[in-house]
Amino acid sequence: MREARLARRRRKEKTQPHALAHPVLVLDFLPKNIKQMGRDENREKNTALPPREARGGYCSFCRPFSVKLCTMKISLDWLSDFITWKEHDPYKIAERLTICTAEVEEVEIQGDLLSHCCIGKVLSVTKHPNADKLSLCAVQTDQGTKHVVCGGTNLSEGMCVAFAHTGARVRWHGTELLTLQKTKIRGEESEGMICAAEELDLVSLFPHSKERTIIDLGENDKDVGKPLREYFGLTDTILHVDNHAITHRPDLFSQSGFARECVALGLGIWKRNILPKKSLFPKTPLPFKLNIDVPHLMPRYCACCLTIDSLGETPFWMRRRLEALGWRSLNLPIDITNYVALECGVPLHSFDAEDFVGDIHMRTTEEGEKIVTLDKIQRRLPEGALVLSDEEGIFDLLGIMGGLRSSTKESSRHIYLHSASLEPLSIRKTMIATGLRTDAGTVYEKGVPHITTEVGFFRALQLFTELVPGVKIVSQLDSRGDNGKAPAITLHLEKINSYLGTDMSKTEAEKTLSTLGFTTSHPTSAAQQVQTCKVFPPLWRLGDIHGEHDLIEEVGRIHGYDMIPPVVPTGILVPPSRDQRSHSLRDTLKAEGYFEILPVSLIRRTLLEQCCIDHRNALRIENPLGEESALLIPSTLPLLLEHAQKNLTQREHIFKTFTIAHTFAEGREEYAELGMLLVQKDKENLSTSTFLQIKEHLQEALNQTGLALALEPLPSPPSFGHPCRSAHIVINGKPLGFLLDLHPSVRSVFDLPPCATVLLNLSLLQELHPRPLIVQPLPRFPTITYDFTTPRTHKQPVALLLQSLRSCSPLLLDVTIRDVFAPHSTDPEFNLTIRCTYGASDRTLTEKEAQREHAKVMALAQN
Repeated sequence: MREARLARRRRKEKTQPHALAHPVLVLDFLPKNIKQMGRDENREKNTALPPREARGGYCSFCRPFSVKLCTMKISLDWLSDFITWKEHDPYKIAERLTICTAEVEEVEIQGDLLSHCCIGKVLSVTKHPNADKLSLCAVQTDQGTKHVVCGGTNLSEGMCVAFAHTGARVRWHGTELLTLQKTKIRGEESEGMICAAEELDLVSLFPHSKERTIIDLGENDKDVGKPLREYFGLTDTILHVDNHAITHRPDLFSQSGFARECVALGLGIWKRNILPKKSLFPKTPLPFKLNIDVPHLMPRYCACCLTIDSLGETPFWMRRRLEALGWRSLNLPIDITNYVALECGVPLHSFDAEDFVGDIHMRTTEEGEKIVTLDKIQRRLPEGALVLSDEEGIFDLLGIMGGLRSSTKESSRHIYLHSASLEPLSIRKTMIATGLRTDAGTVYEKGVPHITTEVGFFRALQLFTELVPGVKIVSQLDSRGDNGKAPAITLHLEKINSYLGTDMSKTEAEKTLSTLGFTTSHPTSAAQQVQTCKVFPPLWRLGDIHGEHDLIEEVGRIHGYDMIPPVVPTGILVPPSRDQRSHSLRDTLKAEGYFEILPVSLIRRTLLEQCCIDHRNALRIENPLGEESALLIPSTLPLLLEHAQKNLTQREHIFKTFTIAHTFAEGREEYAELGMLLVQKDKENLSTSTFLQIKEHLQEALNQTGLALALEPLPSPPSFGHPCRSAHIVINGKPLGFLLDLHPSVRSVFDLPPCATVLLNLSLLQELHPRPLIVQPLPRFPTITYDFTTPRTHKQPVALLLQSLRSCSPLLLDVTIRDVFAPHSTDPEFNLTIRCTYGASDRTLTEKEAQREHAKVMALAQN
């Protein structure tokens, strides 16, 4: 009786325009906050399509997507066809699958709100004495007669209703959940509730119900008192799986795929063979010829022709399972293809063979070809789309959506059933180019295993033979391609425990792989048998199992990563030695007022020529963005000069910059270079010359690193250096760079006043050992200081003078240059002021003693 009523309701709905259910096979797109019983009323609002009669056979797998959430639904009742459950708690099943296979986002108990609900019969209806819109009802239930207050507008005596006892949870006016309690409404006692569809989440079964309209279940006394879950057949549990976690596992886009996982995880044992029996085929050839013009795009194909007496009626058990996963029943042939696609993981298609004209070609399209798809939209196809065509044109967009012309209709009596494996990249390109994404295309772009194509085809034939009236297979099997061959993968058993951190035996590892369908063979050598084995993946895993690492991952996840004890890694961490001297140089130079610039290490040829640097020695990159950045810098000087030219006006008196960058040139190794530039904007004398200032700053920076600066004459300065004011920078006896005034011709190119530069090889500098730090105590007794000035020429080295003065008296503690003076920095002579500090460690010197020692120093300085 229940099946007859549901059938009448569906026949009535055929005349009503309705939307298809949301895509659910692999991708059931619903907002996470929507809890659904099987199908949801929100789906009815998404895509308004013509009635089913006008559409012909609209395969659900050809439906376009409308929202973005991607989930796959697994029916535990469906899985019970294949396995006997050892674990019956759906939440524990979901937890185990989440840990080992894929994330289960939601456990949906069908008819969750139907607990404590039954079929009730209205015995009497009277008006509420204190409310115009309420009625007093006596309802016969499984717990006797109950008296309730009800506001339903369609109440009548004798009708059967959905009755909720006290303690039941209902959705008040379709919104918030509450638990019913015995109460008084407007002074009258109420012992339960006569429910509307939205109050029990049954809108999907009663889509035309309105507010204040209760569920009308007819006038059948036989079902009075029957639990609502049993009455509606809502006894299934649905797991919502995040399909992002299984995009690399096309075998899991099916109920049978998850059945294998549940057996491997120990949640159940096999009840029956998952593979269907192969059908018998006559020797009659197909009434047309199928030409596969691009066989590499369809490596596996199975097809045959059938005749039927009528479309038949979809059995209740099949409709219930389709609806549980969100699919609307259309007609029996299409329901079978949808059912097989959900069960096996390969979208199939049934064509009306009478619509074919001539032979069929499986080919790719040329730019601009068109097809009218099942949704009655004419689509312009891109070049390279995979299609089926006959003499009248294209009738199927393979793997994405069928054509309207060849669809299965109420009048169809000759069916062409096919199943195919398609090249994933081709399907994905076509979906992107057309903007048409369907469930079928989403499955195909993951790569349907070849064996699944065959299994799905024979499963569909089995269901056609069992369910469709008068079905006959009237052609031979058209089978193209093969199911592939499993490669032998060598597995080193000791690597499993080494990689996973387990203590698993060889037998345990092989048993785990066996539960997943892998087969193993052992080498003939006894020694090798202990260490290695050959593993052959099942044919449905050829797409994602490629090497030993994949096998170890399979063993690990089935064993359970949560079962592997966590171990904190042990080891001695010794930080690498770091040379902090470059950081010390930076800090000291910044303290002296220098600004660090960080230019790009690419340069143009013209800038090198402006600096008198030969561009032929610079390294050229092979793929420059342009001539402005075609060469790697051979020196930091051009970058400093270009920056100074652009920014000189930002400083009033003196402009000081530096940079540290790697430099490159033909014939030498790359090294890090410190480049310094000091520009004197004011008029300079000898004491304020750029050469002496930058020397002083560099000397202070090197002192902070424990290195002493020495300068040596440079007989042949570089082309950009001043011929008379250039020197080698010598540290620990090794020349490491240049300190020089810039050549006037180079300065004029960049329009710069007098400036000096330092170019120092930091890579070599970091190889030198700093001087040992010697700490001396502060003097206990006062010291006496004398200054004297002596004339000098530029040809007389000051360093030799200072060295000789320091050794002429044991009481002379320190000798330093106090000042230098010349009217012009280019004068041949200058005055040098030297400061001498005298002292003793055991007493305070007298003035006379200090003057006597100072006389010796003066005499030496004048000679």
